[in-house]
This record gives sequence, structure tokens and C-alpha cells, in this order.
Amino acid sequence: MTALIIALAAVTLAYRLLPLALLERFRLPSWARDWLELVPGAVLAAMLCQAVLLPGEAEPWKTPELLAAVPAAAVAWRTRSMVRTMVTGMLVYALLSHML
Repeated sequence: MTALIIALAAVTLAYRLLPLALLERFRLPSWARDWLELVPGAVLAAMLCQAVLLPGEAEPWKTPELLAAVPAAAVAWRTRSMVRTMVTGMLVYALLSHML
């Protein structure tokens, strides 16, 4: 069992370090680096939209997820702070899920 855990850890480490090692050897063009910087935000936005806009809800605008996303988005836009945005979203969601 221990050997299996060590083998899985080694494979995971290699899987994560190999692309970094290759990217340091080869220089990407500036347009590719600019494009890759936009990927995390796009993935986060896609995951957020999927979580907030629940399919099949009769009134999706009354869900605590969507109602909590509005003040969290305002805090994100105003402060550009990930921590403040997350705390705001979690607090508003907790309050709304308790109230609704």
C-alpha cells in the first residue's frame, strides 16, 4: 500500500513538473503567453456560471447562489481582491441560504 501511494505521488509530481520544465527550455511567443494568462480567468468564469445559473430552476434569479454572486462581483470589481471577494460571496451566501 505504501509503495502504491509513493508511486502515485511520483506520477503526480512528474505530471505537474514536466510541462514546467519543458516551458522553461522553449520560449513561447508573446501572443501565446498573453493568451495563456487569460485561461485561468476564463475557466473560473465558466465554472462560476455553471454553479450560479442552475438549469431547470423555475426562478433562477431567486437562488442564493446568484444573489450572492452579485455583491461578490461588485467587491471583485471594486477592490480586485480575491480574498475579499471570496469572503463576501461566502458570507452573503450563508446569510441568504439561511434566510431563504
